[in-house]
Amino acid sequence: MATITHSTATYTSNTQTGWLTAYNQFIEKAEFNRIGWAATVLTIQGCVLSPALLLIMAYFGGGDWQFLVGNLSFLMVLIPILAAQPVKYIFPAFALSLLLHAALILVNLLY
Repeated sequence: MATITHSTATYTSNTQTGWLTAYNQFIEKAEFNRIGWAATVLTIQGCVLSPALLLIMAYFGGGDWQFLVGNLSFLMVLIPILAAQPVKYIFPAFALSLLLHAALILVNLLY
């Protein structure tokens, strides 16, 4: 007579639903359209954020250090784009630049 054994199937799944996994999946899909993403990021940076910062600095009297930080954050986005680096390097640089520009604009508006 044969013994009856229960086979326990182990379901190991690496699909996590965290924000980091979703971000990594988005980055992998965005790599196919890297040139489009780079052009979009550069357009937002060069045609919206930097002119807005410069206009607010001129109107409210921003300091030289704000101009320097604005230019360096613009270059922080431009260098990975010109170096043809993957999207996973362009997006964090743009996010940090967006944060810096928004902070500088708020500093000028609030003081």
